Amino acid sequence: MEAFVKCNNSECLTQPRYNNIDGTDHVNGCRSRFELFRRAHPNGITKSRQYTVKDSKNLPAVRNRSQHSVTYTLSRKETVIVEYAKDEKTDMFQIGRSSEQQIDFMVVDTWLGRSFVNNSFGPQEKLPPSTISRYACRLLIDRSPAYTARVFAAGFDSSRNIFLGERATKWVKKSGETDGLTTNGILILHPQKDSSNDSQFCKWYEVSVDGEIYSLRKPRSSTERGDKVEGEANILQDGTLIDLCGATLLYRTAFGLANSPTLKDLEHCLQLLNDGRPQCPVSFNTLIIPKQKASVTTITETQPYVYISCGHVQGYHTWGHSCNDVPKHVCPSSEIVQLCMGMEPCFHLDSESFEYAFLPCGHMASKRTVSYWSKIPMPHGTDSFYPKF
Repeated sequence: MEAFVKCNNSECLTQPRYNNIDGTDHVNGCRSRFELFRRAHPNGITKSRQYTVKDSKNLPAVRNRSQHSVTYTLSRKETVIVEYAKDEKTDMFQIGRSSEQQIDFMVVDTWLGRSFVNNSFGPQEKLPPSTISRYACRLLIDRSPAYTARVFAAGFDSSRNIFLGERATKWVKKSGETDGLTTNGILILHPQKDSSNDSQFCKWYEVSVDGEIYSLRKPRSSTERGDKVEGEANILQDGTLIDLCGATLLYRTAFGLANSPTLKDLEHCLQLLNDGRPQCPVSFNTLIIPKQKASVTTITETQPYVYISCGHVQGYHTWGHSCNDVPKHVCPSSEIVQLCMGMEPCFHLDSESFEYAFLPCGHMASKRTVSYWSKIPMPHGTDSFYPKF
């Protein structure tokens, strides 16, 4: 598959933590995969000019819905306007929490995606506020080879404007151009070929509104930006992670997908596992590894569980506990989690024997796949990572 060449070829963005949802369908409005095709008509933009004004409220560039612009409010009496012109050589795609028409890929928080799957929030439980911006980020992708994709913090609203208020983090670069960061920031992590150096292999950076790369802020919403990182770029690679503060996207190129396991490969591996008729060592019944996790209120004798301390697998047993304790169930040895196959091909490095599982989710994969993803600290909230550095 080659992106932006033919209508049946594509690159894709995938939301890692929804890998037990069919990415081709909507699940209560939640999608786990979004394919990027070359548009019939280019909608890319490029910076045109920058100027400073005293009052931006009635400025034509801000009021004009056909004009893309970024507004940096320095003070009540000083505002910087950056205007953009049409670029016939690129396509723009916008990502965010908003369901407005200009947002191409609507993303929900990880906790919301989880509730779609297993109704994990009770009727009396207060839902946490979303930390994903309505207009989180935008991609600009070249329409011709090598189809280079770049990510920028912040997306344009329905009026084709981006507003950074007085309290937003912003500065003037050596070139005289103004740049800034969004409230919780957009983080990226590029894949490294050498995974032996964990400090570089797991290095997250922050991308600015203008697409430059900086070290992380501490905490993430701090008004003080990090240091500019030389040698790093906002150009997406096969395997680049984009964190929106509440959900993380995985970018895969057409070439990368063509050399990755397919859904049929994963289904074949699952079939081989189940054809072996794994048996519960306690009740001696046959266990069946499913494609998706069952609801926490549904218990079947064929569902396998894994003990997280030792890795032994068997069917469900109460061990003197009531069935209502399933989510927090502890056996005499250790806690247990359901086992199921991770069916999103984008995350698999190979389709070798699936003898390992992720904790605490219980998705099964090969040793190579589990080892790779386990090294990467995933952003968690606004000021920490899981697992922490």
